Amino acid sequence: MADDLDAETKLKIYTLILSRYKDTINQNESRSISEIRQKVSPYSEYIKKLRDRLLYDLNPYDPERSFLTAAERSIAYIRGVRTCEFAFNFWMSFDEIESLKIASALDKAMLLAALLRAIGSEDARVLVTKKGKVFVRYGWKGIVYLFNPQTDTLSSGGDSLGIFSDDPLASSFNDLVYDNFEDED
Repeated sequence: MADDLDAETKLKIYTLILSRYKDTINQNESRSISEIRQKVSPYSEYIKKLRDRLLYDLNPYDPERSFLTAAERSIAYIRGVRTCEFAFNFWMSFDEIESLKIASALDKAMLLAALLRAIGSEDARVLVTKKGKVFVRYGWKGIVYLFNPQTDTLSSGGDSLGIFSDDPLASSFNDLVYDNFEDED
């Protein structure tokens, strides 16, 4: 019977189901700080394989010579993933993101931060503002770069951090550190 339904009716039913079970989904999709930080790890098999695929022609890879090229390729890969925000918590694995080419801004940011860490950026971090906006910050040779996964834009230099004057940081993390700024005013 369900196979006889048109796409619009199926969508309405799926929307109803998701609305009804939103709280259950939120509860089951919650992650600890440790789990969130681990997702940014440059050492996962998926991240290593993706890094190698993106840098296939830069073998052996030398960050001193090729970091900016590798960062550009990583950002280009992330730009190929559409951004979709959900009305509930929903985490996607990196494999699922690659398969569907869609993810939340936070999942895109964590994937990019993991890639940047894997290509040699020690300070690549996911930044989350108090209003819930997500960014990836990394530095190279004294220049700070800021990627916005919602708009797929990259800015650099000191001006890029000025956007936080109207919407201060709530947290900042990668696989090594987690900073919570919520209690600071």
